[in-house]
Amino acid sequence: MSRNRGQSPSLFGNPILHPLNVILIINCLVFFLQYFANQQLIYRFGLTPDFVLGGAIWQVFTYGFLHAVELIPFHLLVNMYGMYMLGTNIIPIIGKTKFTILYFLSQIGAGIFVVLSAYLNYALGGNIPFLESMTTQTIGASGALFGLLALFGIFYPNAELLLFIFPVKAKNAVWVSLVIGYLISQIGNGAISNTCHLGGALTALLLYKLFQKQIKPENLPYIPGLEWEAPRESKTQSKTKPVAVEDLFLDQKKYNENVLGQIHSKKDKASVINYLQGLQVANANICPPPTYNTEDPICLRCEWLANCALRKAKE
Repeated sequence: MSRNRGQSPSLFGNPILHPLNVILIINCLVFFLQYFANQQLIYRFGLTPDFVLGGAIWQVFTYGFLHAVELIPFHLLVNMYGMYMLGTNIIPIIGKTKFTILYFLSQIGAGIFVVLSAYLNYALGGNIPFLESMTTQTIGASGALFGLLALFGIFYPNAELLLFIFPVKAKNAVWVSLVIGYLISQIGNGAISNTCHLGGALTALLLYKLFQKQIKPENLPYIPGLEWEAPRESKTQSKTKPVAVEDLFLDQKKYNENVLGQIHSKKDKASVINYLQGLQVANANICPPPTYNTEDPICLRCEWLANCALRKAKE
């Protein structure tokens, strides 16, 4: 966290009250509370379908703030990292308000989907594969996260994401993740709620249909992999040709290409590091090391390329 004179506090380059930071802080605070009352919090606020149908309806929302408490908070870190990375790319398109609505409604929709799945399983005898149990507890923000992943796949269908060690197109990421999650569940005896993940993704896709008419393609920056189809107002409306969107990052691309040219012209590693030191952007929210690629159109348009290049040079 940093504070500049005359400015409000910030975290990861965003104001402290930015939706991404608010969601992150709430989840972290609840995580620390779990150290003192872990089982009580999970019992009262984790999602148990039998309890929800018995009146504890708040659990379809509160489960999304609870995570497995371990020495290394892997569950929390994965969910919050995914939320922040996906949200950073989605908010410029739909705005902070719609993002917040979509995140929490995806969380609720995923919870409801789990309860409906468990009730259907119970009504059919309780032994149906892929369906939830009435007594199984579900916790974690991954239902909301899958909602973001589904929307990211719509806006950036050809962007590549790494799922574990597998590169996957964003448009296929939800479905590939569900398959991987099911395989892990079989090995780990149901440790992953694929029903919750599916419910979050389907909820987000439904909400996207509601938001679609309010997203104007001329307001979107050019980002490779973004494919846009304007919503149809009526069957009788005449078809319009796609509007070419100006590359708002062209100047940044030229600047980065010049930086890369200077790097290649240096004769030794020390000269490269010394050159890049003067180009560093403070508080840069740079990507994980494996994603750095000087031929990637997104990297070439990123204002933090010099930060990633310095990290690469020091390896």
